[in-house]
Amino acid sequence: MSGQGHRLPRPRRAEKLPRGLALPAPVRAVPRALPWLAAALAVLALLVAVALRLGGAPQAVVVPAGTAPVKLVARGQVQPLAQARIGALAGGVVTRLPVEVGEPVVAEQEVARVRGPNGTEVLTAPWRGTVTGLPAHLGDTVLPGAVVVMVGDLTRLQVETTDVDEFVIASVWPGQRVRLTVDALDGRALTGYVRTVGLQPQLTTSGDEHYPIVVDLTDSVPDLRPGMTVRVDFGS
Repeated sequence: MSGQGHRLPRPRRAEKLPRGLALPAPVRAVPRALPWLAAALAVLALLVAVALRLGGAPQAVVVPAGTAPVKLVARGQVQPLAQARIGALAGGVVTRLPVEVGEPVVAEQEVARVRGPNGTEVLTAPWRGTVTGLPAHLGDTVLPGAVVVMVGDLTRLQVETTDVDEFVIASVWPGQRVRLTVDALDGRALTGYVRTVGLQPQLTTSGDEHYPIVVDLTDSVPDLRPGMTVRVDFGS
């Protein structure tokens, strides 16, 4: 070896990049939760598509603007102001029936005779009125207490209704003026006033609980008869 020292290699200069050429940006790592989020969105979109196919397009929900007002109308029936049901105490066979439906009677007038085990009962009218019904016929055998003749006072009529429910009763009071419409008389309008208002509901034949109301008629109508149906308007 020569006496000269060993020369170290000189460091190389960094090569210059051509103009206009830049180093690529560093690649960022993808978050681990991103694939799971994409999968969840895909499943949700699939479920929505299936639901739309099965149930059709979603329907708009219509919300009512307000509660409909309660109709203050009830059905009633024309009845005599006073009505008597005359029957036999002991029962027996009807041997005499001298009256007819629609016939006027006076107080204490004989209307029927019933022969029973203890003799014959003479049935009389309690007051002046009109025969409105004959539930029994001549020769019929009736039980004790059975009605044989019905007498009513047709000089004044009233309307009885058991069609007033708990939603209407709060708007009804004694002395209230009401409008009545008679269906059988081509919808003829009458005027009446509430006489009595039931305090407790009664069970009707249909199984509903309604309050009994009695309305007095102020108009005298010759064609109006007991048993006719009347519509009572409490909101008039």
